[in-house]
Amino acid sequence: MAEIWQNAIMQRGHIFKYRKSWFLKYYDVHLANGQRAGRRACKKLADVNETYRTKADVRTLADKILAPINSGIITPESSMQVSDFIENHYLPHVKATLRASTYKDYGDVWRCHVNERLGKVTLRDFRTVHGQRLIQGIDGIGHTSLLRVKSFLSGVFTYCKQEGILDGVNPMQGVKVRGRATKAKMPVYSIEEIETAIYALQEPARTIFAVAAFSGLRLSELRGLRWSDYDGNSLQVSRSVWRTHVSAPKTAESEAAVPVLPILARALEGHKKRCKNPTSDSYIFAGERFGAPLNLANLARRVIKPNIESCSKCKKARAKHNKEDHTFELDASLVWKGWHALRRGLATNLDALGIRPRVIQSILRHASMATTMDIYVKSESADARAAVTKLEGAFGGMDDYFWLTQDSGE
Repeated sequence: MAEIWQNAIMQRGHIFKYRKSWFLKYYDVHLANGQRAGRRACKKLADVNETYRTKADVRTLADKILAPINSGIITPESSMQVSDFIENHYLPHVKATLRASTYKDYGDVWRCHVNERLGKVTLRDFRTVHGQRLIQGIDGIGHTSLLRVKSFLSGVFTYCKQEGILDGVNPMQGVKVRGRATKAKMPVYSIEEIETAIYALQEPARTIFAVAAFSGLRLSELRGLRWSDYDGNSLQVSRSVWRTHVSAPKTAESEAAVPVLPILARALEGHKKRCKNPTSDSYIFAGERFGAPLNLANLARRVIKPNIESCSKCKKARAKHNKEDHTFELDASLVWKGWHALRRGLATNLDALGIRPRVIQSILRHASMATTMDIYVKSESADARAAVTKLEGAFGGMDDYFWLTQDSGE
């Protein structure tokens, strides 16, 4: 049986009529226990009618089914269920070749949105309609999250094509996602907020917060800094640390030097003196016990957030408010917005100071100018109003003109 499909040069199949329908018997190719094999298959071709009265009439329909098998376009591996391929081939490939954080994100999409919705459909049978129904069946998430699901499945079938399992158009290409893209209102830190926060913090949180605010490094890049990366004038981004995984920076453009302001240089020198005999290979921001990169998410939750957020009634920090005689009411003028808000804040503040976009792109180390200006630079509405007011002043006496035209009825 296993040799039939391999030795057959060209199979014609067996066409037969059963009751009021035409059927085709043929040998399909598939995987059996991980081995290539052939198996009998039967598919309905058409109903018996005026168009399909004889075997010759349905031969064209049969040839369409047999042609991909006879030409070798259909491979045995394509008989795998999509779910099996993702678990046993695609996700291990992602784990071996992409960043650990990317593998984690893909795994979340697979477990939360895709796995239970695939059923037993095989790679060769998965069509655009399957992808469309899967996307339409997901509730409770927005347009952007649905795009992530579509992108994940598109990557699965792209990998299939790269491995020679499938050919043709990616079935996810024609899938439409409901809703429309919206520009997210991501928070940023103003210069005043950064200054207030720095004064409210103690070391080493103060220096860490300052480095994040004035360098624009990503969280994983902050954790990956070693003293060998600092020469007194700049910080060389050489690695990225996500959880316990150490890898290269996110992109080739990210692996670059970031200028250090004099005030930041003094902060780093003071931080180095407080460290216990650091070597060039020591992490700049290391934990006290084992010298591993400091858990900055934990630092933000336990130290930064309680000390920069204060009560609107008594102005005391959250960390010192335990014994007050009134409930804590958050002062909205300064709250913890996350590490990435400092990176976006740097871009926005530099733009407000008139720094050229190309320079901001260089500091943030983006490959695309559009990423810098569209996602990271957040112009305030007050700035926009001021710009429009300035434009109005450039037209001088136009206001009188509008009043005159109204009076004259023009």
